[in-house]
Amino acid sequence: MFHPERADSAILVRGAYFRIRSDGTLRGPDNAVAATYTDGFWKLGPRRYQAFECAGPIYLRVTGKDGRRECIGPYDSVKVVEGAVLTHDSWLGAHATRGGLGFPVDLWQEIAFLTST
Repeated sequence: MFHPERADSAILVRGAYFRIRSDGTLRGPDNAVAATYTDGFWKLGPRRYQAFECAGPIYLRVTGKDGRRECIGPYDSVKVVEGAVLTHDSWLGAHATRGGLGFPVDLWQEIAFLTST
């Protein structure tokens, strides 16, 4: 579910799975671009959204900058906001930096959101 920049309605997007790529795109199973991330916002069609959430159980298959992949989870919910990937406001990792994060961040190069491993 994408949460809007303003008081607009949230948008529900369904897919077998989605993945965030290092180029700032959110892609579906057919590799088509579902949304793009720029300047702290997800652009889905003509609108901008602050965050998106996935209801679980959700597994994350993450690829680090060294190319190593690992599967983590399951989580009952995952939220992606301002470059961070969170579960219940606990930090899991990041796909982008934004603003003044006060610590060094190793960005994940790819994050796949999966319903099973």
